[in-house]
Amino acid sequence: MGGTGILSGVILVCLAVLVLAALAKPLRVLLRFGLSAAAGAAVLALCHGFGLSVGANVVTVVLVGLLGTPGFLGLLALSLIL
Repeated sequence: MGGTGILSGVILVCLAVLVLAALAKPLRVLLRFGLSAAAGAAVLALCHGFGLSVGANVVTVVLVGLLGTPGFLGLLALSLIL
């Protein structure tokens, strides 16, 4: 009975390592997007503090999160043009 429990534990640890290895890249991409979106939201709020009227809503935060600095500059240019 003891040997079966040890073997089951080893199999569970191996499965956990495989699952974490399979999810490592998607989680890294998701974390990077989240950090970029949070930084974009902070910059949008900072622009609002300086009087630039760039609306900080879900769409703009996602756009800045996906595109980064070029997306932010594009939003800034659009807000100044429109």
